[in-house]
Amino acid sequence: MMETIVTLGPWIWLILAAALLVFEMLAPGIFFMWFGLAALVTGVIALRYEVAWQWQLIWFCGLSLVTVILVNRYLRKNPTETDAPLLNQRAAQLIGETHELVDPIANGRGSVRVGDTIWRVEGPALPKGAQVTVVGADGSILKVEPAKTGA
Repeated sequence: MMETIVTLGPWIWLILAAALLVFEMLAPGIFFMWFGLAALVTGVIALRYEVAWQWQLIWFCGLSLVTVILVNRYLRKNPTETDAPLLNQRAAQLIGETHELVDPIANGRGSVRVGDTIWRVEGPALPKGAQVTVVGADGSILKVEPAKTGA
């Protein structure tokens, strides 16, 4: 195996770059692309200059680190826009909704049914069946207030 890698020389980096970029297309996110870019640049350097495999490995590791750090900084300053920013934050999605208590709020705790799920709630003492509005969330516990009735 090592003989094959040494025989391929700089081309191994270009093959690795291609494989990582293919993985990037198959996997969610943008993770493999930066390692693929580092492998591509390492391959170009190795083709252009006579570089020992140890230095090629150091170049690859260094370029991988640099690309990941730069992309991380860029994405922190320029977060990606999405049409569903609360996609994996189910409790936060419920804020503003009104639901009926299935268990009364006693000692600050009760529960509501949302769809087919029972959620624990915290709020002022209210009887079973009272309408409450979700005003916040702490993990999987919803913070509620009595619903405003208006006409």
